[in-house]
Amino acid sequence: MENTLLIENATLVTMNAKREVLTGASLAVTGERIAAIGTPTDLRAQFPNAESLDGRGKVVLPGLINAHTHIAMSLQKGITLAVPEGIYRVMWPVERALTPEDIVVGALIGGAEALLGGTTCIVDHYFQMEGITQAVITLGLRGVLGHTIMSRLGPFTGEQELEEGIDFVRRWKGRHPLITPWLAPHATDTVNREWLLRLRDSASAEGVGLHLHIAQSHRELNTIQQHFGTGCVTYLHDIGFLGPDVLAAHCIYIDDAELELLATSGAHPIYCPMGHALHGKVQRAWELLQRGAGVLIGTDCVTSNNEMALVSELRVAGVSQKQLTGDPQALPAAKILEMVTVDAAAAIGMGDQLGALIPGYLADLIMLEMSKLHAAPTYSLLDNIVYTCNGRDVDTVMVNGRIVVQNRRLLTADEAELAAEAQERGHALIRRAVEKESDLAWLWK
Repeated sequence: MENTLLIENATLVTMNAKREVLTGASLAVTGERIAAIGTPTDLRAQFPNAESLDGRGKVVLPGLINAHTHIAMSLQKGITLAVPEGIYRVMWPVERALTPEDIVVGALIGGAEALLGGTTCIVDHYFQMEGITQAVITLGLRGVLGHTIMSRLGPFTGEQELEEGIDFVRRWKGRHPLITPWLAPHATDTVNREWLLRLRDSASAEGVGLHLHIAQSHRELNTIQQHFGTGCVTYLHDIGFLGPDVLAAHCIYIDDAELELLATSGAHPIYCPMGHALHGKVQRAWELLQRGAGVLIGTDCVTSNNEMALVSELRVAGVSQKQLTGDPQALPAAKILEMVTVDAAAAIGMGDQLGALIPGYLADLIMLEMSKLHAAPTYSLLDNIVYTCNGRDVDTVMVNGRIVVQNRRLLTADEAELAAEAQERGHALIRRAVEKESDLAWLWK
């Protein structure tokens, strides 16, 4: 018989259909699933031999789903910050100096930081995804993962990348409970039309989603306009690429008509609040939501964001949209929490398994410490979660019924060792990149 764990006397933000918030409640986890929710007395009677986790002063939430990440880029922290066209001028040249070992270690570092910051599931997109997948499994993190495919311009291009992206999906479908493979074309300017159509067909045939960047830069938009006379979203719409199984990161450089196209297509624009704000161009997320688009939230990579803590991202999401629209009621806290739980779960095809605290759902959950000075007093719990909490308030993280963070400590890897490796490998990577590309000499200070 499987052991049961009781989280007792906590506040549960269930995100169920009624969006119930239960105070002084308990939650039982048996195996990889939530077994029951109820009063401490009732659940203790139902599971008399269960282990106990004290939830007093803590808020339990469904595990957060980070809808756009590149966790393996952790060795490149901050290198494109405030750099015009940093993707092309800095990121890609540095990536050409990456080794397979760098990518695995980077994924361990980025995945660990994601877990410590409240993320239980990432939607990730990068090169050499096989190694990243092994890192994700090691950490006990859930991943919707795709091998980056580029036909031109980027650091790793060519037919072999296309074939590996498709083969990755076939190798990993149904293979591991934490891994969901997707297809990951890079962007509209880096993947030719023929490949986009082939990947669209492959996604439909394999029953998997598509994760790509759309309209993330002026350069991408200009390229598509020069070749096709349209914007990036219109181009994808015209070739029949868009649909509810598409996660579209950024969608920044788009016009009003393309806002409507995104909404009617069912595709999910991914809003990356910190990265967008730091680069001075914010997605029109609230407008997209008002038009019916299924907007989600991601952190993107630490080259432009500098951290992977999704809890910390929520505050920036609300603040930026209020400032952008001039409306203090834009993007309320309740909607922000939906975007990283129930909405994201539905978008990745797991809406009946993740995103809410419901008996029978997978036990992916987090516990936030809400008894400290900066979170007190609480008059509006959801506002406090979004606007007073940060990644350092994440006390416990459970994925698939397994505790992977407890008392703010990662249990599946050594944080000190990862930090030391980040420092050593990061500096070695930049040294190699500078040796190959003299224009990057300013990076080495």
